[in-house]
Amino acid sequence: MVRFACLYNALIYLGAGCFSVYYMVAYHDVGLSVLLISIVNVVFDVSESASELPTSVLFDRWSRERTLIIGVLCRVAGFILMLFWSANFAVLCLANVLAGIGAAVESGAASSLYIEYARKYDPSLGMKTLVSRLSAMIGVCTICGGAVGAVLFLLDSQLIWLGATVFYVLAIIPLLGLMRAGSRTKAAATDGSGTTERQAEASVESDGSAEPGESGTSLTVLDHVRQTVAAAAVLLRKPEIWNMVVFNLGTLSVLTFWQLLLMGHQTGVWWQFAGLVFTNIAQIVGSRLGMLRLHPRSGDIAILVLIVSAVVLAATPMPAVRILAFFVFSCAQMYVANTISSSLHESIDDSIRATAFSVGSLVLMAFTAVVTPLCGYIADTFSISWGTLTTIPLLVALLIAGLARKPESDKRVKVDISLD
Repeated sequence: MVRFACLYNALIYLGAGCFSVYYMVAYHDVGLSVLLISIVNVVFDVSESASELPTSVLFDRWSRERTLIIGVLCRVAGFILMLFWSANFAVLCLANVLAGIGAAVESGAASSLYIEYARKYDPSLGMKTLVSRLSAMIGVCTICGGAVGAVLFLLDSQLIWLGATVFYVLAIIPLLGLMRAGSRTKAAATDGSGTTERQAEASVESDGSAEPGESGTSLTVLDHVRQTVAAAAVLLRKPEIWNMVVFNLGTLSVLTFWQLLLMGHQTGVWWQFAGLVFTNIAQIVGSRLGMLRLHPRSGDIAILVLIVSAVVLAATPMPAVRILAFFVFSCAQMYVANTISSSLHESIDDSIRATAFSVGSLVLMAFTAVVTPLCGYIADTFSISWGTLTTIPLLVALLIAGLARKPESDKRVKVDISLD
């Protein structure tokens, strides 16, 4: 079963690699302005965030494999709409709503599926080993998918959606294999002895078929809602939450438009592919840097590096220099992101840890929905280079605030590299 889970993860990341660094240019090629592209991106983000909770409930209470299949089908439906009707803005928005639902299903669930089956297959494997193996597989598959996407893009920019569709359709096969293997295991466990009480409880937990109206269920749900709201109110007063939000907004314009900066060259698709490779390398480099004992002002230095590399990326006309600047930007971005995430972890209690990051994500989404179209408007009105620098002033503000604080030279920030 672990092979099926591994194959599913491999196929969806091969599919994601086909379009992950080319889709902005593909949208631009069918005549969409940068502002409209930005709005489409917001539609995807809102759809994904709004679908997180309901899809998580389906995954936990109904059926994991069936929920993942629904996610795959939503992704495929979105890809098909993008393949044939990308020039229609309304259809493209609908496609991104469907793709956002599919992405919400995959978020966390795909990796959880692999880790669960891998731990059952070999209980001696530690979580760090499993996460490292999964991260390596994701990186390799994304890069391989990116190579396939680059070749398809050279034939026709819209063919990247065809490549993604093929890989995602193939991803249904291992999910069906998991369902079949699970059915056989359950049948073997109950054969000749009937269903035990524990198996019945497990069945209820897995398929969500508990009897409605259990005593205290409504009260428990209401209590959970009250606790979540109370925790959110406390968390919104924590500076660590706002540091995370401001930092992510500050890097938003660069991470959104770097693909478009390279599209004007005949070999631009290969520069974009190089960006995909460097992004995966930067994740490793940035995470490793976060584990070292660096200068007390290392966070401020990294933000300064972000600002300088963003300016170089936007100002220079040479693609080689731009891709180098983007690599430096990505390394520094990953380092600061992990540091801020670590600070947030240290400042909150275990009981509200998941809520903290959910609150941060929702606040970030609300601001992103406003800031992203603003970046697109500036890119259309002035230039893509100016659009790329739109949110950099937020990083400047973070740098000034950081320099105003006394460095904590006696503390070493420990970074959990398994964080998303």
